[in-house]
Amino acid sequence: MRSHPVTTPVLAALVATSLSLLAQSVSPAPHIADSEAELRGPDGHVDTGAMVARLKQLGMTGYYWLISDAASDWDDLKVFLPQARQAGLQVWAYLVPPSESPPVAGQYSEPFRLDYVLWGQEIAQLSLTETNLVGWVIDDFYANSSLFTPAYVSNMQAQAKQINPQLAFRPLLYFDDVTPEFVADYGPLIDGAVVAYLQDQVEIEEVWDLLNDAGMIGSDEMSFPAFTPSSLGDFVAASQNAAVLPAAHHRLLFRERDDYVGPTAGYHFKQVLIDQVVVWEEDVAGGSSSWQDITLDVGSFVGTSTNVTVEFRLFDKQGVANFPVSWSLWDLHAEGFALATDFTQPQAWQVSRQGAFETGFGLPATPGQRRFHIPFIAMSAAEEAEFRLRHGDPATPERIADQLAIYVQAWQNGNCDGVVTFALDKRPTSRTFAPVRTLLRSYMAGH
Repeated sequence: MRSHPVTTPVLAALVATSLSLLAQSVSPAPHIADSEAELRGPDGHVDTGAMVARLKQLGMTGYYWLISDAASDWDDLKVFLPQARQAGLQVWAYLVPPSESPPVAGQYSEPFRLDYVLWGQEIAQLSLTETNLVGWVIDDFYANSSLFTPAYVSNMQAQAKQINPQLAFRPLLYFDDVTPEFVADYGPLIDGAVVAYLQDQVEIEEVWDLLNDAGMIGSDEMSFPAFTPSSLGDFVAASQNAAVLPAAHHRLLFRERDDYVGPTAGYHFKQVLIDQVVVWEEDVAGGSSSWQDITLDVGSFVGTSTNVTVEFRLFDKQGVANFPVSWSLWDLHAEGFALATDFTQPQAWQVSRQGAFETGFGLPATPGQRRFHIPFIAMSAAEEAEFRLRHGDPATPERIADQLAIYVQAWQNGNCDGVVTFALDKRPTSRTFAPVRTLLRSYMAGH
């Protein structure tokens, strides 16, 4: 949901933070980085020489070093940094949060585990001697906000910056995490954000607008939040009255998409209603997160009416415990109807709801004033399983490269501050390495 303006005290803090960031020494090199999928030797240690060579073959300027796969990762980072510096690579330490650590899942970031204040201090201390260690990232940050409260992050940052004021902290977020509320609570405390698995240029621009106080802060979306229960029959709906015109056909045409492509079905349903009768519905499960063009012939539902109610609804046929989803709508047209408004004016729609569903429909859009800048790095899924989870099948090397091209073009257009690939396979047998290398080298040649 993107419906609440950032408050004046927070804006003042954000402006001060932005000015501080601008005053810092920033490398002129573009931020084109890779993360994870490290190459290891038979002894389990990272093969730093092979890693540097493969990153340079790609034309990368940086690398996000995950500290989780082995207990030796922190020590291996200290070996990697000098070689990376000689190759002109900036490095970011990448930590896992409590939700990816024992006893919940996975392995700890060793040796400091869940003490992120201590992690900040140790990374900052290391960065004083290894100057290409420029920042650090915590994965799935907002999903772990019960620990990473603003007070905790403020102390964590203060301790790290007391050692090295230039060390940047950028949490890993997802599209639905980037809200005005997040900007208000955390914007003054962070040095930017890494935002993962954005679907297209539209989502990239939405994130850019929020992190740069630009564009219109409103929403033509309906959503359900994470870690929140619902009940059968909960919903959110946006409706308007429409005059029925004499015509051979009565159709509704619009574009829609949702951000869930997993297999869990039978819960959230997208619906269109005419006078409270469902004329179209689709489960959010499966499919693609890409825009779909929908054409509905609703003549049989209109009958002899001269005025009908057109309604878009996100509806639960079963209650959920933790099932976040966001449904976006765009480009509404009607044939044989006279609509009062379209999706460009979400504030003109009538909203009804039951339960915890959220929407920006019915609320006024607020123009941004570009009073702050929070650097934004877009993370693209380069690993086949992750790509399939985020963008659906087929998870081919060509589709992975095409999705990355959207991110790189957004960077060139000034809609993000850099790009990082997630877990690109860097082995000699990799099917994805060659098309990504061709893509990146083509873009970098024109920089």
